Amino acid sequence: MMSETLFFTAVHGNEGFSISIIERLAKQFDFEWLVANPEALAQNRRFIDIDLNRSGPGNSNSKLLEECLAFRLIQKGREYQRVIDIHGTTANTGVFIIIGDPNWQNIELAKKFDVANVVLWPGLLPTGPLCQFIPNSLEIECGPKDSPDTSQELTRVLTEFFNKQPPTVTQRYFIVTGKLIGVNPTGLKDFQEITIGNNTFYPLLAGQYAEISCYMMQKLNNDKINYVKSR
Repeated sequence: MMSETLFFTAVHGNEGFSISIIERLAKQFDFEWLVANPEALAQNRRFIDIDLNRSGPGNSNSKLLEECLAFRLIQKGREYQRVIDIHGTTANTGVFIIIGDPNWQNIELAKKFDVANVVLWPGLLPTGPLCQFIPNSLEIECGPKDSPDTSQELTRVLTEFFNKQPPTVTQRYFIVTGKLIGVNPTGLKDFQEITIGNNTFYPLLAGQYAEISCYMMQKLNNDKINYVKSR
């Protein structure tokens, strides 16, 4: 009988930190997992041709490695009741959740994790992250990815999820509204409100990318998020 849960690791080849964690947990709990981009992982590169997590829904006939991988991974993910895609960042974000398709089914899945910050990041383009095209799925982003504290926290979150322990945190929900360019990222702290000029926002992934200072988020009303049930 096939497991209900599938994990993706190393969608980006330089984010293999979670593999050892998933290997250990697989000895305790019933789930399946895979290395999403083994060629990029072997070279410790984010990708080979194009970013795999911007390549959904993919193309099985493409000459680009990641477009072919995206198609196969999305098809495989649709065979499971839930898909969890583990990512790592150099930014000091802690462990948080990204929902690429902000429907209520995915929000209800996020509520099962003892993770304080949940980011809704709806796709605005025909291509996008893998989880945008897989029902009942989400990303867990971890940073700094090479920190032992981050690995310990990810292990705790996943262990409590599989043990069905009720979350102890009150989740905060954010939505990505844009990106900030040309500001020193050392003055920006993830998930901490800041005002620059006429803009008040919450930074996300500050200093992660060379071309932008951070993504910009607005905080959502928790009462409305928690009131609406899955359909």
